[in-house]
Amino acid sequence: MTTRFLSLMLITTALAGCGDGFRKPDNTVDLNSNRATMLERQDDQGRAIPAPGEVARGNGARCRVEPSAGGVPALPVAATVLSLSPGDLIHVSMPGDEAPAGNYKVDSDGTISFALVGKLPVTGRSVEQIEKDLAARLVASGQFRAGHAHPTVRLMDRDQVRVAVAGAVFAGGAVMINDRPQQVDQNRATAYGDHSAGRTLTQALARAGGVRPDADIAHVAVEHLGSRVIVDLTGVLDGRPVNDLPLTDGDRVTVPSKHCFQAQLARPSAITPPGVRVYMSNLTQPALNNAASGIGRDQTSLPYGTRLLQALFSANCVGGAKMTNAHRLAVLVSTNPETGESEVIERDIEALIRRADRDLYNPVVLPNDAIACYDSGVTNVREVLRSLGDLAASASVARLLAP
Repeated sequence: MTTRFLSLMLITTALAGCGDGFRKPDNTVDLNSNRATMLERQDDQGRAIPAPGEVARGNGARCRVEPSAGGVPALPVAATVLSLSPGDLIHVSMPGDEAPAGNYKVDSDGTISFALVGKLPVTGRSVEQIEKDLAARLVASGQFRAGHAHPTVRLMDRDQVRVAVAGAVFAGGAVMINDRPQQVDQNRATAYGDHSAGRTLTQALARAGGVRPDADIAHVAVEHLGSRVIVDLTGVLDGRPVNDLPLTDGDRVTVPSKHCFQAQLARPSAITPPGVRVYMSNLTQPALNNAASGIGRDQTSLPYGTRLLQALFSANCVGGAKMTNAHRLAVLVSTNPETGESEVIERDIEALIRRADRDLYNPVVLPNDAIACYDSGVTNVREVLRSLGDLAASASVARLLAP
């Protein structure tokens, strides 16, 4: 009996040791090198307590501005002509309400069809230019004598437009901006004016998932009708005025990368995500599954800017019986925003809580990151013993049932 018990203990210890031997993850990019985009993702190397501001200085030292980002001055809003796009609604008035007075919508081909003069191209042109073009057409058609055609064009409503957003954003591609509300104020619907809060540069960035923490928001490029301007949006973060350019259908927005992590862009704002969706797994005992661990929608939808340690509390990976739950391991699976490659970062939860330099190794959680918690060594031993006990009980039942 003693020999059998000792053999069982040896097997248990060996199995527990194997279960606790978590191997350091391998990544394509060395997280300790300058190619890493977030200093907090570096390996836990037990360095001395850092001086105040070391993390910010370390991340800032990796920043660089793309050569193509500068060189083009930003235009003031007043100097930017917001031309018409398909779907926009205009009103044409004539002296004495003569034809072609009425409301007109810009067709998909960028023209407006007038009964007297046919199709008139209007996209890419201001209302003042359209007035001159329409007057010339009315005179050329013989409807009016030269100098007597005085149409007035007023913009009544702007439709949704599709713009392309690329670069350092979380969900680049074609986005629709200026959604139509369910309830429309009739006073606004019948009023003239070209202001449209939903067709601006910041709205386009928000629709593209928001800018990433490595974005160079001081050099955002906007391509409009063959011209290209550079816009500085840094005022969005501190309340200073910004050149929030109005956009039209077919415009293109490009956000360059500074190739570094900027903490000021890792918080909710008009151009960053309000929150992040995170995948979490906490299958340690005594919890048998994620539901028992209390991981639900509220735990996996976190405010943007949440760091790993706070997310681990949300996943119930911290606390419980100290003897069994201390020195658990956490794994963060994230995506390098520049390369698109996955990176795996491993942390000792107890060390992350206790050490004073935790901010050096506590990365920000990004959208669609995944977090997993591994059992401690004591929990592994307990589970192995429980498994052996189950096997022994099964063997006893089998002997009782044997003929």
